[in-house]
Amino acid sequence: MTLLQAGLALALTGLTATAAQAQRTVMLDVCNDTPFRVATAAVYTTSPGGPETLRTWFLVEPGACLQGGLNGVAGAAVDLHAMSGEWRWPAREGDRVWCVPASGTTSLASGEPCPSGQQARTFRRMPIEITGQRGPGGVAVGRVSWRVRCNDLDMADAALCPSAPADEQGLAQPVRTLEVCNPRRNPVDVAVLETGPGGDLVAGPVETVPGQACADVYRGFPPDRTVALAQLGERFSSREGEACIGAPAATASSACPDGQVLSGYRRHRFGERTARFTAFIED
Repeated sequence: MTLLQAGLALALTGLTATAAQAQRTVMLDVCNDTPFRVATAAVYTTSPGGPETLRTWFLVEPGACLQGGLNGVAGAAVDLHAMSGEWRWPAREGDRVWCVPASGTTSLASGEPCPSGQQARTFRRMPIEITGQRGPGGVAVGRVSWRVRCNDLDMADAALCPSAPADEQGLAQPVRTLEVCNPRRNPVDVAVLETGPGGDLVAGPVETVPGQACADVYRGFPPDRTVALAQLGERFSSREGEACIGAPAATASSACPDGQVLSGYRRHRFGERTARFTAFIED
């Protein structure tokens, strides 16, 4: 490379870097491929080396795309986060962590430790694509594109996500988790029953809760936010009913088929905003 060529290369690099730092309008093209609303937040800079700005929250309808604009963005990337119910995107470790409030706001972004009333969330660093459209001052408009999908969650949540019911705001209801604690020394076998489409109780798989330990035995969206917990073979005095447990079906009959055992159960109802409930093995 000649001296002249090297000089031209350096000059072009400098122009590219300067262009990347120029303030521009950036269009957000965030598409929601889930069956519920998602809320997304953005963090970006407005001057080279300057403080970051936080914008919360943009609501995106299911099956729709947000086409909003961020003004005066400098740099080559925007950090994005999306949430609905208890689900957070990116589901895995993000590029950066920013603190976000529950309400919509435009403010200076801050990292951990978070101020009171804000939570730390992972944001995905998204490169700004330069479009052919011109904005203020003749600077090219940028665009950031992202699809929020159930499949981007971990395997268990990806399976639950498509059937998640929406709350009164259109966001995903929290996944209900039933934790069972066993104060006994010996392990106890339990099963969780849900109301099936026909109104009958349907039992899930038998789970073993170790002695003097707790275990999550259910995670999902129970009808009417209610599940029943059966202790296999135990017909305790405070039971609300009895069922034959040991196969993927339950019946109120007192005579159980082979491989099933008559067991008492108690019902537990989650509060509207309750994601986790703890039940205790009865003595």
